[in-house]
Amino acid sequence: MNKTIIATLVIGILAGGISISIASNYNKKESDVSLLGMQTSRQNNSINKENCLADECLLINNLDYPVGKLNDNIKKSLDKAIQDEYKARSTYEAVIKKFGSVRPFSMIIRAEEQHINSLKAIYDKYGVDIPEEKKQQIVLPETLKEVCSIGVKAEIDNVKLYKEELLQNVSTHEDIVFVFTNLMNASQDKHLPAFERCAR
Repeated sequence: MNKTIIATLVIGILAGGISISIASNYNKKESDVSLLGMQTSRQNNSINKENCLADECLLINNLDYPVGKLNDNIKKSLDKAIQDEYKARSTYEAVIKKFGSVRPFSMIIRAEEQHINSLKAIYDKYGVDIPEEKKQQIVLPETLKEVCSIGVKAEIDNVKLYKEELLQNVSTHEDIVFVFTNLMNASQDKHLPAFERCAR
């Protein structure tokens, strides 16, 4: 048989073996990914049942609403938290109206919306009516630097509110503690430094 033909056959057989090996490895990896996905899905399902806050709740079978009852002290703490977030959002809206879409206010106001939505999800989870925002008259100073100083104080007060009062009041509910802690940390670690830089 011609040497060229033999060489071609050998290369073809080897290539076929490599293809089969690659396909086999690919199928194995695909199977591993599928199993990992199933495990992750089960884990997420378990987590969501404990801390179900938003749209993910709709994916869980056999989860009835409301999931439980909140005592008056916890309700008052939720109300206090959301009113504080409402106030922050209204203040930052007033700043943007007066000074334009300036940073950090244009960024932080979006975060405040997320904070409010996180709290609203807790109200929904426990079948509690979401309170209306208490309208306040907001008077701003003339310079942006002064307004940033107000932001510094507001964030310090917000952290203090969660740390010294609200978190203690909801300690029996891990899901609410989780949300409150996230909001407190956002104020302390992100919003406060941004306002401090702006106020210099």
